[in-house]
Amino acid sequence: MKKKVLFLIESLRNGGSEKSISNIATDLSNQYNVVLVLADKKENDFPFPGKVIEINEFLSKNPIKRFIGIKKLKAIKKENHIDISISYLTAYNFYNVLSKYHDKIFISIRNHLSSKKEGFLARIATFYSNQKANKIICCSKSVQTDQIKNFHAKKDKTVVIENYCNPVLKNHLKKDNTILTIGRLTKHKGQEHIIKAMSLVIKKIPEAKLIILGRGEEKIHLEALLEKYNLKENVELLGFHRPDPYFEKAKLFVLASDYEGFSNALLEAMNYSIPVIATSSPGGNCEIISKEEYQKDISKSIHSKYGVLIPNFKKEHGTNSITKNEKILAKEIINLLINKKDYQFYKKKSKERANDYRKEIIIQKWRVIIEEDSL
Repeated sequence: MKKKVLFLIESLRNGGSEKSISNIATDLSNQYNVVLVLADKKENDFPFPGKVIEINEFLSKNPIKRFIGIKKLKAIKKENHIDISISYLTAYNFYNVLSKYHDKIFISIRNHLSSKKEGFLARIATFYSNQKANKIICCSKSVQTDQIKNFHAKKDKTVVIENYCNPVLKNHLKKDNTILTIGRLTKHKGQEHIIKAMSLVIKKIPEAKLIILGRGEEKIHLEALLEKYNLKENVELLGFHRPDPYFEKAKLFVLASDYEGFSNALLEAMNYSIPVIATSSPGGNCEIISKEEYQKDISKSIHSKYGVLIPNFKKEHGTNSITKNEKILAKEIINLLINKKDYQFYKKKSKERANDYRKEIIIQKWRVIIEEDSL
């Protein structure tokens, strides 16, 4: 008899966690009876072909309505005879543990939460969820360490399951000097620093282009930077799009975030054999690029095993002039665009590393914990 698995998240809109849960729920539905519960199932960016139930009370700021949502979730678990409930993100992890019926509770931690610096209530919710959950699924070793050290997670409850990438057919598009970055337009994703670095890049490579995919509250600020540095011809803010066509034509990928869980975009770029530059930040960047867990900030760039690591920008937000670390980023972009030896080396290494996160490897990790902990 197929086991019954419930997935819980706010929506399937515009984010790495949303993409991850869409992928995992879809893939596991081949082996298990899967139910997806969303607070908002309208305008989703990622597909799920199975049963979807909406609990829109979770979107309310009224705690009474949220409590009603928790009761509805518990009823859904009872009616569908759920064996395991898997939730993503802080609030929904909390709702998951509060709605426990006879199900095993798996909570998924998708970010380096001590770096994210969530509010007091969110931290309390994480502490509580860690104590009550049967399994704490962390998307990187760095996130796992953070949960154990800073959120009282028991080590024997935690397991690391990274994101995966799908096979990519060999593409034959001509690679011009196009740089790509993908992520929600928020301050901690660091798009402003890539834009400022581009003002230096185009002095050496005038035809270089930067494509920014994502939407968010920083859009107006980023548009002002394009005006300030006269980059409207070299930088495009395109909003949210399916990234595959942009991976196919990008020559270089840059990730400038202050912290990450485990970047889908970084991994997918490497899967397309694109050389990558990323900040050495808390989270999964170092694990992907160097196979080493994040330890501390670096002060200069490092040409690592599978890509280039650069210093974190977290102390440079809002700086009017071009900063030291933005100059480092510009230098590394220029090098990979003009240095054929380095470019070819990291093009090969990107694909090699992406193969470590093939779909069948990651899905098997999910199957193992479901079979171990199911009723």
